[in-house]
Amino acid sequence: MAIASDIRPGDDPVEVSEKLVGRTRTKLLGELFGYFDIPDVFIKHVFGNLYARDTLTQRERELCAVAALCVLNRTNELKSHIIAAVRAGATKAEVAEVILQMSTYGGMPVCIEGLSIAREVFEKGPANKPDN
Repeated sequence: MAIASDIRPGDDPVEVSEKLVGRTRTKLLGELFGYFDIPDVFIKHVFGNLYARDTLTQRERELCAVAALCVLNRTNELKSHIIAAVRAGATKAEVAEVILQMSTYGGMPVCIEGLSIAREVFEKGPANKPDN
């Protein structure tokens, strides 16, 4: 499996999604959008336009996503983006530091929840499995 840091502008949006959040999560997104009759233009926009830009590295982009999702307390998405951050080259220490910094903006309960989710991700090791 190619790693998320290999993403380049112009890459296929579905492949970008699979590199970042895995095939299972990409399939779930497709099923959700299909169920609600949401056009695939959304996936094309997010993974074809936003995530394929080259101003930020994929590692930086995913660490930003981890920060935002932590503060917003969006636990399911946070888990997916911690996995994506690791796939893009972020270290355990970097993920933890980003989450710790969010205690300033979201409070300690949000920080503790984020660290708990990060520990789960690192202990289970799904960041290295291509199906997640």
